[in-house]
Amino acid sequence: MPADATTRWSLTVAATLLAVSTAAAVNAVQTPQTPTRRPPARPAPARTVPADAEAVTKRVCGTTCHPIEHATSIRRTRSQWEATVENMVGRGAKGTSTELATIVEYLSANFGLTASPVRGAAGPDDKPMVDPKASEMGKPLFASDCQACHGPDARGTSQGANLVRSPIVLKDRYGSVLGPYLRGSHPPGPGALKMSDLTETQVLILAHFLRDRVNDTLRGAPGFKPGDVLTGDAKAGEAYFNGDGGCALCHSATGDLAAIGRRMDPVTIQQRFLFPSNAGSRRRATPAPVVTVAVTTEAGETLNGELVHMDDFTVALRDSSGAYRSVKRTAGVRVTKNDPYAAHVELLSKITDKAIHDVVAYLETLK
Repeated sequence: MPADATTRWSLTVAATLLAVSTAAAVNAVQTPQTPTRRPPARPAPARTVPADAEAVTKRVCGTTCHPIEHATSIRRTRSQWEATVENMVGRGAKGTSTELATIVEYLSANFGLTASPVRGAAGPDDKPMVDPKASEMGKPLFASDCQACHGPDARGTSQGANLVRSPIVLKDRYGSVLGPYLRGSHPPGPGALKMSDLTETQVLILAHFLRDRVNDTLRGAPGFKPGDVLTGDAKAGEAYFNGDGGCALCHSATGDLAAIGRRMDPVTIQQRFLFPSNAGSRRRATPAPVVTVAVTTEAGETLNGELVHMDDFTVALRDSSGAYRSVKRTAGVRVTKNDPYAAHVELLSKITDKAIHDVVAYLETLK
């Protein structure tokens, strides 16, 4: 083959390869990719507890201030046991770093706090676990110093707040929020105990007792009583529905809510009223409304679709063709969110327990 022909042939092949690789690169950038699901996380390998762990624990912990049984009467998470051992050293317990690590392993393995098999999966990922024994230990303390104002089930009276819905209790993790509040901000109680004198153990058992009462409100819990929700005033509920609640702006007793009292039990009515986006979704005759977004990029392109994820940095959606699109939330990007449940979400921050029960009582009369 002549040299000039060989050169032309080489240039043609090179140009073809360049075009193909360029097209593939552009396609990889522009074609939206459906995110792959992460494989489930593998469980952490089991920790090995040294054979002499019990003897080491009893020797180091059971001879300084108190019997070892005093510390192990309440189960704790691993991080709590680490803090307990650190506190023990600060009070004079002697042990090498290896012995202290062995003690933490022994206590975590034999007196650790594990998740309860009951309860639902909703809520934060770090939901605190309840030690039934600690909850039982907290019961007499709550009865003597808290029950007079907050009621036997911690749901409040005319003298004290409903602790089941208290932000302090709901945010608390094993006394982390409850302890500082009780010691520093809580008004003097009717009991003999001074809140400022509460010990760490007393705060901890109260935290377990109150978390147990919170869990009792979840469906599937032993203490859940469906009949308890139907305690309101139907007339007051109708007034709230048509007035301050703003429910009548979107709903009608003779339209979409007609005969709801015949179609649903009181518990389901309450769940659908407060959390319409996930209550009874499996039993819906029609697909539930979805949250949508309209995103205008810096280049002026407008994307519309069902919201998949949104935070301070990115917004992701799935458009009408099913394609997944993700956009960085830079200064020039505009996002408009359309949430069909926005009114219900807003209502949750201001509605009272009485208004909830009144509205449920009213809706239950719509037969």
